[in-house]
Parts: sequence; structure tokens; C-alpha cells
Amino acid sequence: MLRLFDNGKEIKYDINEYLTKVFPLENFSAFGLTMDGIYYETGEHAFQSLKFEDKSSIPWKEVMDSLNPYEARIIGSKYKSERISNWSEVKYDYLEKIFTLKLEQNPMVKEALIATRDYLICEYCIDEDTEWGLDRNGNGENRLGKTWMKVRRNIRIYQNK
Repeated sequence: MLRLFDNGKEIKYDINEYLTKVFPLENFSAFGLTMDGIYYETGEHAFQSLKFEDKSSIPWKEVMDSLNPYEARIIGSKYKSERISNWSEVKYDYLEKIFTLKLEQNPMVKEALIATRDYLICEYCIDEDTEWGLDRNGNGENRLGKTWMKVRRNIRIYQNK
């Protein structure tokens, strides 16, 4: 779950506000994207499929056929031995590409990102996956939030040209 902070203070949303103002940025949100001629149901489907180079492989097909982003995540994690060899070096670049395409192809996602102003965007990790977010104590790398903030900066740079 993404959370926004303004000068260290969390911005609270009721569920309806969250669904329109923040949820579009979630990897599990139903905003698909096309990348390299392939349509992905969600950002999570795209991210998990990129772990596997061979598009005819069982893992890639299972991710693409998964019914929801949670299932795609489980499948992507299940086949660690079949991941591309440089996954740990390229995954953040892939995530940035996915986020960029997602907002370029979905105006509501772009609007949601722009509406975050200069807020800190962070993934709240209930499962302690602190590579991608922050735990309940505020510890973690927050790579997902940092990637959204980088894409937001890139939008502003592009708009100011």
C-alpha cells in the first residue's frame, strides 16, 4: 500500500479518495500497459514477466495467464532459478520503464502522480519487504516510492522544456 508524506506527516485519505488519488500508482491497480508490443494487465504482470527472457517459457506464460497481480507476483517469485541472470542489476530500470509507460498510456495515473506534488511516496510493507518499501518503523530502501518520485521529477523536467 502506497503512503504519501508531506514534511514527515502522513497524508490521510478515506478509502474513496485513496482509490482515485493514490491507488492508480499501485502496481496492482488495473491500469494496463503495452510494452514492446505486448499488453500487460497490470504493472505487476509486466514486472514479473520481465524476470524471464524466453516468452515461450512456462514461467513467462504463467505470469501472463495469471488472473490477478497478486498471483503474478507469486508466480514470478516461484521461478527464481529461471530468472534472467542480471535481474538484480536491471530490475529498477525495468520498474522505471513500466511506471513511465503506465502513466503515458493512462491519463488517470499521470494525474495521480502529478497530484502527489513533492510528497514523499513510500510503499508500506506489511510483509517486511523493505527493499521496495518501508516497514512499520520507517526502515527500508523504498525503491518503489523512489522510482515513482524519479518518474515524477522526469515529468516536470520534460514539461519545463
